[in-house]
Amino acid sequence: MLVATEWLREYVDIDWTDEEIASKLTIAGLNVANVIDSPIRGKIACGIVHEVSPHPCSEKLHVCKVFDGDSVHTTITSDMNICKGTKVPVAFPGTTLSDGRIVEAMDIKGITSEVIMCSLQELGLEEKSECVYQIREEIPVGTDLIRYWKLDGKVLDIEITPNRPDCLGVIGVAREMAVLSGRPLKKPSVDYTESDKPVNDMVSVSIEDVDGCPRYCAAFMESVKAVSSPVWMRRRLMSAGIRPINSIVDAANYVMLETGHPVHTFDYSKISSGRIVVRKANKSERVLLLDEREYSLHGIETLITDGEKVLAVGGVMGTADSGVSDKTDSLLLEVAYFNPVRIRKTSRSMNIKSDASYRFERGVDPNDVDFVMKRLIKVIEETSGGVAARGFVDKYVHKIPPRTVFLRDSKLSRILGIDIDQSSVEHILSGLDFVTERITDGWKVLIPTFRPDISIEEDLIEEVGRIYGYEKIEGKMLRIPVKSTGFGELQRFRKKINQLLIASGFDESINLSFCSSSVVKKLVKMEPVRLKNPLSEDMDCLRPSLVFGLIDSVAYNLKRQLRDVKLFEIAKVYNFESGTVCEREKIGLVMTGKLNEDDYTDYRTVSLLNLKGVLDELASHLSVQFEVAEKEMPFFVPGRSAEIFLNDKSVGVMGMLSGDFNDFYDFKGDVYFMELDLQVIFENRRIFKQIGNLSSFPSVRRDISLLAPVGFNCGKIVSHLKQSSEYVEKVGVSDIYRGKDIPQDVLSITFYVVYRAPDRSLTDEEVNDLFEKTVSEIETRFNLKRRFS
Repeated sequence: MLVATEWLREYVDIDWTDEEIASKLTIAGLNVANVIDSPIRGKIACGIVHEVSPHPCSEKLHVCKVFDGDSVHTTITSDMNICKGTKVPVAFPGTTLSDGRIVEAMDIKGITSEVIMCSLQELGLEEKSECVYQIREEIPVGTDLIRYWKLDGKVLDIEITPNRPDCLGVIGVAREMAVLSGRPLKKPSVDYTESDKPVNDMVSVSIEDVDGCPRYCAAFMESVKAVSSPVWMRRRLMSAGIRPINSIVDAANYVMLETGHPVHTFDYSKISSGRIVVRKANKSERVLLLDEREYSLHGIETLITDGEKVLAVGGVMGTADSGVSDKTDSLLLEVAYFNPVRIRKTSRSMNIKSDASYRFERGVDPNDVDFVMKRLIKVIEETSGGVAARGFVDKYVHKIPPRTVFLRDSKLSRILGIDIDQSSVEHILSGLDFVTERITDGWKVLIPTFRPDISIEEDLIEEVGRIYGYEKIEGKMLRIPVKSTGFGELQRFRKKINQLLIASGFDESINLSFCSSSVVKKLVKMEPVRLKNPLSEDMDCLRPSLVFGLIDSVAYNLKRQLRDVKLFEIAKVYNFESGTVCEREKIGLVMTGKLNEDDYTDYRTVSLLNLKGVLDELASHLSVQFEVAEKEMPFFVPGRSAEIFLNDKSVGVMGMLSGDFNDFYDFKGDVYFMELDLQVIFENRRIFKQIGNLSSFPSVRRDISLLAPVGFNCGKIVSHLKQSSEYVEKVGVSDIYRGKDIPQDVLSITFYVVYRAPDRSLTDEEVNDLFEKTVSEIETRFNLKRRFS
């Protein structure tokens, strides 16, 4: 929220600098993210036009002589409304205007323009201006307008947390400053002129949707006139980021910013018989709002109507045909309290974020309606004239009383760690507008309804602590006995896997545990664990697999031209087991793109074999033995997926993700995914790695190329070779070839076997006999042929 410091100083008489205000508010819990300086610098004075003449070289320009109280200056303008005797703001050379432009004397068609006459836009008081601002206030010629209009004031950018709706108004922030400084809070005047005409003769209110609108207050004003707002109001609205429109609309926005309670002004002539009916919207009912867009309602909205037509979506926005215009001469004023939950749902369903809905959905004070209405009438009376009818129509169906919380001396001292004297505690609480009553061992505290965040004793202790000043509490070294021995075995195991995967070239990804149930059903064909109260439709269930968060990250990178991605995540997934929800900790890996992105000579892309290599690397370091068996699964490409086993227990899956993922996430390229059950691996790990005796005798290697059909499981050959002799030390695949002289749908796969005896050197003859016998067995058993006879 943006708040001008000069506005705050109007309610609290303090001698702090703007930076001190920002610092003290931040320490007290209202974080001031930035102190924004006004761009306007230099000299802007009130001048009076002494002479106006046509420019000799242009019909669209006038040459003016402007007197600033000391001397006469020449200036050129395209504003044909400027005439002799007009008071205007005059900016001198070297002055920086609100748009950052620096005023310089310049030659315009042969005549030097020494100064410029400013528009409201150049003064930072309007978003866009077409003409020079003509001063109608009683300001002496020569007055320094930067100081007079406070155009150089600073603005605080305060980050208001959702639990502090009371600080969404300037008075709420000023209350914090008052209690911090020990100075009284000076609330603005609410005295206004009232006619003898009773408001009940002009306005009636009926609330049908009590849940959506527990309180609705209406007033009537006549003889008003929508004009341009005064400079002081424009300045404060613009500093808060709100565009001035006219004096009536600006008055409503001003009171909202001042009190934190949104209000609304209706053109009374557009309301049938001055009747207000607050009802719930009908499903599919359509309304045209002030943003000139037509909305279809969902049946959860609270509508303000006159019994015939809709005047506003309560707490969100008014309709296009009920607003104030330049012809408006009578008003129906609204100050209401709307159900915060309903407003939040309405705002989300309609996709509208207005200043009013922002405040209502956080919870405004339901019991400040009388003050806010009086203040609204007062401000409209000052800026637009008019007179209010006598009294208000105030319907308060479900009253919301202040709550009572007990604060004990002993608990206050124990939690804060210091003893604060009774008078200081009472001063702090009363400064925050809490009503205190001293009891035997503490206080009985009545919490005002503008503080919905205070509900328990600890909340009050926090209030006392932050206002008293945490910096005043002496720091003490905590003495906590150490009962644990540090990381547990599972934590160390998890960390080891993390480090292994990082060393293998993967980056860690951390994702939310939520995903979309529709995506789960579409891509993995399973029923997920649904949430009862999801944050959004895209996060309405718990993830049944780590693939969803990881593939989101892959898609995010691919759309930003980062094509070589290797990610892993260690986190929990959630599924149904025997009808109950079960959570398991899994290891998820995903990879796509080039195998070695930093080597421009390496054109290889990742494959299922590379993923298998990562699995083998994990197995080696974790002292486990994984078995991989081909298996078709719904979210993998057929023939490129497998199930992973450890000690005959299913421990995970791996494979190439199906094209459904590419289509849904809109990217190209093969993506490989593997998921392992961390808990099962942990339970079946070997604590100590087995190391065999090293033989001092030489090894002998033999290679054989076999022709196998595409899709053949090479693991069967590897397993057979490993079991073929006690002398087999190592078995593997050294080459896969497909091309010239190889039949279609056939691969040439070269296997190697390393033989070594522990006690002697093996001869070529016995190795050849053993290897030839093994190859013949493979040819017969698996119906394969050698590539080279």
